[in-house]
Amino acid sequence: MSAAEWERDAALEMVRAALGAIRDLDNPQQKIEAAGQFARDLRESSDDAGGIRQEEVLALKREGLSFAGIARVAGISKTRASQIVRDGEKGQQVTETVVRTKPETVVAAIITSPRGVLVGRRRDGRPLWTFIAGEHVDGESLEQTAVREAMEETGLAVRITGPIGERKHPRTHRWMAYFAAEPAAGTDAIVGDEDELAEVRWVSLAEADMLMGGTIFEPVHEHLRRTLRG
Repeated sequence: MSAAEWERDAALEMVRAALGAIRDLDNPQQKIEAAGQFARDLRESSDDAGGIRQEEVLALKREGLSFAGIARVAGISKTRASQIVRDGEKGQQVTETVVRTKPETVVAAIITSPRGVLVGRRRDGRPLWTFIAGEHVDGESLEQTAVREAMEETGLAVRITGPIGERKHPRTHRWMAYFAAEPAAGTDAIVGDEDELAEVRWVSLAEADMLMGGTIFEPVHEHLRRTLRG
């Protein structure tokens, strides 16, 4: 166990001990007051931790790392890294108690070209094959999220040509927003986020149907029929 892990475990044990002591108080009023003070102390500690995390993430961004790279180094999600950077650029203090409220909308870029539609094979298999997509974060429009995810995951600069539709995904149960997109300069896609994707490729509509097990959203399917002409 590393020194950092030992310190973390020791701190957690202290928190558990403090909570146990509060529960053991006989006087209800003392218990309420002690619990309130404990909560205030935790919030202050969380604010300090958030400030340290923000400095770390912003330093990595200044070094030129992508959100995916920052996420790997800092041990956080790509969405969280993006949110911290945006808050930092706006001069807002980030706290570790920023509530991870309702799951954010997942935005999918339906990127088409004469080579087909661009899809990715996910490493976690949930689902195995997907369109290029990622979580929307505060401070971005849905369209900006689609453009950012395309660049981070495939290295492609794309332009959004219009919205397609929204739904709750039948397998992941996440709320999805779909946007039509096309490459702005070149179609040579790469795996930009190796933690998330194992492969990206251009496929025909028939291949996309097969890879995704017939779960393509009907408005997306209709868009691809019109754009790819079968």
